[in-house]
Amino acid sequence: MSEPTPRQILYALVAAGFVVVVIVLTIGGAAAGLVPTWWSGVMGLSTLGAATWMTWHWRRTAWVLLCAIGLFVMWMVGTLLLTR
Repeated sequence: MSEPTPRQILYALVAAGFVVVVIVLTIGGAAAGLVPTWWSGVMGLSTLGAATWMTWHWRRTAWVLLCAIGLFVMWMVGTLLLTR
């Protein structure tokens, strides 16, 4: 296996940043009571699954970024639709 390029490392870090943001927003929404408990559970499991997949495939930069940004969009749309 070849050495990772600086671009691969940068994109992996950006994707990890999106995952951390989704984790913080999910916990914040649950703590503030903005969304139903089941939505926080769904987002927790989705985030765990996405983070696990991204950990194993971090060199596939386009897919990793798409997954991370998709997770954020999923949180945003779901939270907007389900806000109490």
